[in-house]
Amino acid sequence: MSGIAGLDERVAEVVKAAQLVRPGNRFFAAAKDVDQVTATDALAVARQWEVMTKTFMFTTISGLGVAARHFMSQRTPDRDVLAAFQTAYRVIGDDLDNLAEDFSSVAPKGAAGIHYLWWADSIVRPLAEVAGEDAAGTPPKGVAKLLGAMTDMAGHRLGAAVQLRVVEAIALDIAVAFRRIYGKVTVDGRKLFAAPDALVWIDAHIRAETSHATSVSDEETGMTAMVENGNDAEELVLLAADYATHWAGALDDFADRISTG
Repeated sequence: MSGIAGLDERVAEVVKAAQLVRPGNRFFAAAKDVDQVTATDALAVARQWEVMTKTFMFTTISGLGVAARHFMSQRTPDRDVLAAFQTAYRVIGDDLDNLAEDFSSVAPKGAAGIHYLWWADSIVRPLAEVAGEDAAGTPPKGVAKLLGAMTDMAGHRLGAAVQLRVVEAIALDIAVAFRRIYGKVTVDGRKLFAAPDALVWIDAHIRAETSHATSVSDEETGMTAMVENGNDAEELVLLAADYATHWAGALDDFADRISTG
C-alpha cells in the first residue's frame, strides 16, 4: 500500500478552508501591512511562539512513539507506512537536532540548537531585555486551545502525521510573516534586529520549509501514507480539519496583537 489516492489533496483543502493560506489569512496580511511593531507586541507573540514550537515538537515526537508501539505490535508492518514514518522522523528531527543542512550550518551546537531554545535565545531574550520579562502574559484563547489540541494529538497514532502535514503546509508563510514583523521592531528609533545574523532562525526556516512541505505532502512517502485503511483516512481528514481550525485561532491571536497592540 502507498497511501490512498486523493487523500493528500483532501487535507490540503481543509487547510485552505481554515483560511491558513495567503491571501485569506489575517495574520499573514497583518504582518505585511503593519508599518512598525513595538517590542512589547513582538515579545507577546514571540513568547507564545516559543511555547507553541516546544509543544509541537514534543507532542509530535510523542505521537511517533504511539505509532511505533503500533508497529511493534504487528508482525510485518507495511513498508509504505514505515517509509512515511521515516519522513516524519526526519522532519521533526530538524526541530530537535537540525538534521538538514539549512539548519545545521547556522544553528547553535548542542541543546541550544533545539528550535524552541534557539528561538528563545535569539528572539525572545533580546525583546525581553527592552520590553520586560512579563510583557507577554498568559496564552490568549486561540493559542491555549491549540496547545490543548497538540496535547491530544500526542496520544493518537495518526497525531504526528496530522501535526506535521498541517504545520508544514503553513510553516513557510509563518516564517515569512515573522521576518516581516521582527524586521519592523523599533526601539528608540532604531531597529532591534538590525544585525545581519539577528534573524537567522527565521531565515533558516524560510530556506528549509519548502523542502519540508514537499516531503510531508508526497503521496507515497508523505504523512497521508501513514494511514492503513479507509477508516484511517477518514479519521485523518477529520483530525486535520479540527487541528487546522485551532491553528487558525492561534494565528488570529497573533493578528490581533500585531494589528491593534
